[in-house]
Amino acid sequence: MEMMRLLLGGSPCTHWSIAQTKNRETRPEGLGWELFKNYLIALEKFKPDYFLYENNKSMSAAIRAQITRELGVEPILINSALVSAQSRQRLYWTNIPGVEQPEDLGVLLRDILESGLPLKEKGHTLKANCANAGAVNGVCGQGGGVGAKLGLYATSVRVGDMPNAAGEISGSQSGRIYSVDGKGVPLQARPNGGGADGAATGLYAVPAGMAWRGRGDSSAYEVRDDQKANSVTAAGHQSRLVIEAADGKTYPVYEVRDGQITIKGEQYPVKLADGFYIIRKLTVTECKRLQTVPEEYIFPVSDTQAYKMLGNGWTVDVIAHILSYCPGITVEPLEVLSMYDGMSCGHLALDKLGAHIARYYATEIDKYATQATQANYPATIQLGDAFQVREDGWTLLEEKDAQVRGKGGRG
Repeated sequence: MEMMRLLLGGSPCTHWSIAQTKNRETRPEGLGWELFKNYLIALEKFKPDYFLYENNKSMSAAIRAQITRELGVEPILINSALVSAQSRQRLYWTNIPGVEQPEDLGVLLRDILESGLPLKEKGHTLKANCANAGAVNGVCGQGGGVGAKLGLYATSVRVGDMPNAAGEISGSQSGRIYSVDGKGVPLQARPNGGGADGAATGLYAVPAGMAWRGRGDSSAYEVRDDQKANSVTAAGHQSRLVIEAADGKTYPVYEVRDGQITIKGEQYPVKLADGFYIIRKLTVTECKRLQTVPEEYIFPVSDTQAYKMLGNGWTVDVIAHILSYCPGITVEPLEVLSMYDGMSCGHLALDKLGAHIARYYATEIDKYATQATQANYPATIQLGDAFQVREDGWTLLEEKDAQVRGKGGRG
């Protein structure tokens, strides 16, 4: 059966990214370049009808120029902010003709938030709780604004910083607080999956609508679905409010009034509208929405690994937009080779287009990524290490499939 061949891939950008503070590679040499060369070798041996290669915009000009020479096409810069709630600028090299910029859908971060937090059943009441008064330290507002202005779709609105345990403001990326009225900052996997959450999602001041109930020691707040408050309380209560989520974690709720946020009896300047806020990281579900990953995608792994995969993954709707220009993409059966496949965002994109995938091959070595892929797409043929394309006689013939089916991969 005649099939269209499609090569997808985005070699790991760790060595090229501007976020790499030590030993960043700025020339077309080193491990980062060797990883890219695997894609080039696959391009030569697989001989696809169409190819798509993606990488980070922050690579050096020298590497970008050499990739362009090797692939023979100019890169297309697309910001995921056009189709999602995340500012994420990436370069895409493809021989698919006529690709234009996606339409700006105007999606903001607040549009993809889960309604409040997944609370415990019958646990929608927030009570004054002295025992949890110190659960989170204070905030210091530093510039920003309370909304994305028309045309500034790529702007993440920074409203403050979270101090460390000693009460000091470091200004580090992990402690920066953003408003949900703009775009989310780029979702990034931490090096080697480190950190408690596995990925840097940013901290966000999420509006938490409150309704006042009771008096004195029996005073309490209840969560409102519309994220609005129906009253303002006396000073002293707001710094002791906590909300308990379904996983048992508690989140302090802070009140902002007249540009000041009250924390543990102290006030700090912050550029947020009056109201109540929970300052937190994004949930896995919200990160899926940032990457336009379907809600039904299964993560049979820890949240830490899910965050890491999403941070390393593609914005699915951007990939689907580019592939939609491919002639015959929804008509002809496809044979797909996905280099550094990760959680199989390429497969997700093709599914959104309604493409018929006859065979989908993937190189990937992260065992959690292959586990997630196989849970969602059990017919995926896992080839393992991307470096195997350098072997003499490397092929994707059916007898090769039988030998490598089920192996782990290196991505």
